[in-house]
Amino acid sequence: MNVFFKLILLISSVLSLGIVNTGTCQTKASPIDNINCYTQTGPVTHRQTKLQVGLFREALDKLGAASPEQVINIWINAEKTRNRVFHYAVAGDELKAEIVQEMGEPEDSCWIYGTSSPWLDKYEIVYSKRINDLEYEAKIRYYWRTSSGPSEPSETILSIVRVKDIWCVKQVKQPNRGFSAHN
Repeated sequence: MNVFFKLILLISSVLSLGIVNTGTCQTKASPIDNINCYTQTGPVTHRQTKLQVGLFREALDKLGAASPEQVINIWINAEKTRNRVFHYAVAGDELKAEIVQEMGEPEDSCWIYGTSSPWLDKYEIVYSKRINDLEYEAKIRYYWRTSSGPSEPSETILSIVRVKDIWCVKQVKQPNRGFSAHN
């Protein structure tokens, strides 16, 4: 498992479990400035949680996927876990802004979507094709299940682009639904 994927799993685990170091410190302009001020353990305050989420968001904004295949796998993991942090992690800047607009600021909202049926049963990468040196397109078919059996499959087409040294999702298309930020 590569380092980027491990970081994403760690971030989502910490966010969902609320496990962070705590202590007292003055709030500074950037969350990264607060990194050394938490040295004790104890109950987590709302302010501390918001600072921690800010740190994770800053890290996600600076990291990226190393290949189009990694982008696809991380995107699919968002569907498996219903965790939009994974979508955000591999989204381009414009798509990140759409996700924040839809879900709310991560410091103030929960990015887990859906808690019941349907859930992802299996998926298929219908195709992943190279358009040119800087762009790929991938079509993913999702097979959903409910407590009463299979549900209608859905599809997503990802436009994946290279920006400097990372790959990210520029645009998401759902056939018959137009363009959107997510499935």
